[in-house]
Amino acid sequence: MALRRPSFLPSLDELEQQAQDRSAHAPRKGSQFDHPTAKYLFMVMLVVTVIAHAVAGIVFLVMGH
Repeated sequence: MALRRPSFLPSLDELEQQAQDRSAHAPRKGSQFDHPTAKYLFMVMLVVTVIAHAVAGIVFLVMGH
C-alpha cells in the first residue's frame, strides 16, 4: 500500500512553480537576507550581544579584574 500525500501539502508542480517564481526575482543588490524575519532576528541578536559585552565590561571594571 503506497502512502498518499496529505491534501494540505502542495504538489511537486506547485513547489517547482514557487521556486521558479522566487528565482525570477533577483534579491536587492547588497542584501544578505532573503527573509525579513531573519534580518530582524540577526539585528536583535547583534544588539543583545553588544549590550551583554558592554555590561560585562562594566562589571569587570567595577570588580577590579
